[in-house]
Amino acid sequence: MDNHVILLRVNQYIDHPTQKNRNALYEGNPSWIDIRLNWLEKYLLHNLQTQQDKDLWCFMLSDPETPEIYKNRIKKYEDLGFIKVLETNHGDGDEYSDKLILDTYKSVRKNNSDEIICSRLDTDDMVGPYWNVAVKQMLSLENNVKRVSLETVLLYNFINEETRVIKFSKGSFVSTISKLDSWDNPRSFPHGSSEALSVDTEYPLVCMGIHDNNVTNQNWWPAGARVNIEKNQFNQMFKIKR
Repeated sequence: MDNHVILLRVNQYIDHPTQKNRNALYEGNPSWIDIRLNWLEKYLLHNLQTQQDKDLWCFMLSDPETPEIYKNRIKKYEDLGFIKVLETNHGDGDEYSDKLILDTYKSVRKNNSDEIICSRLDTDDMVGPYWNVAVKQMLSLENNVKRVSLETVLLYNFINEETRVIKFSKGSFVSTISKLDSWDNPRSFPHGSSEALSVDTEYPLVCMGIHDNNVTNQNWWPAGARVNIEKNQFNQMFKIKR
């Protein structure tokens, strides 16, 4: 059932201490946005296309003032069929963004369920091929499991391809299940106070990209335990575009 919605922040312009100046996102060769979209296409977009359960939606949150060349590139992702681009700098639980997201979902869904599953991801994340299956199985209103946080996270250095594993309790890989009339937006609360059930999986279902384009992610690298993962094993865990 296609009642799983991913909220993917692409290039929203928000009030945050780590937010770059808007113009700085598009300056340089390659620019910040070039790097991010290249990673998105190689890693996460390919991950989502190769899910065992392909019943999901990905709503990309994008700055309405994005330069035309990048606006067109982002809009082109809708051709994949499971993506909708929402041009808004809101999205963290305010009334306007909640209505926009839910109205969009109701207009595209192919189900009549009153339950919605929602996850938060970013452009430098990855998910394994069984991620959608697992998230749907973990969450249950009937069993009062309304929020889950995937604790076992692979750290992948985009620059040198080193890998580490971290146990990231109450981390950023949070998913929720709720009724449509009382939607629980996973972007409406900070990571550490999600009150989610922390799930320690046998192997990582999710991966956080480590690079010099994201200071917050870099901070987690020293805490990770070194692991040697062969290239073919990595490709089984996270199918990426070669």
